[in-house]
Amino acid sequence: MPTRHSPDVVIIGAGVVGAACAYYAARSGLTVAVVDRGPVAGGTTGAGEGNLLVSDKEAGPELDLALLSTRLWRELSAALPPETEYEPKG
Repeated sequence: MPTRHSPDVVIIGAGVVGAACAYYAARSGLTVAVVDRGPVAGGTTGAGEGNLLVSDKEAGPELDLALLSTRLWRELSAALPPETEYEPKG
């Protein structure tokens, strides 16, 4: 009888947030399963514009989060396959 292995983490949703959670969980050594009712990025993520906008933020928590997101996307884009779209603006 085959041995069954359960993942350490189950991520619900294969959009950008679910994919990011899965990526960082796997990178930390956890086994991950991602489930979604449709295709990867087939919901809100696929319909979104996909811009990281920092220029409209005033100083404070929102700007801090936008700057952190920009840095994380830059780092992540270097680790992803070349066909992954990331185009820094401005």
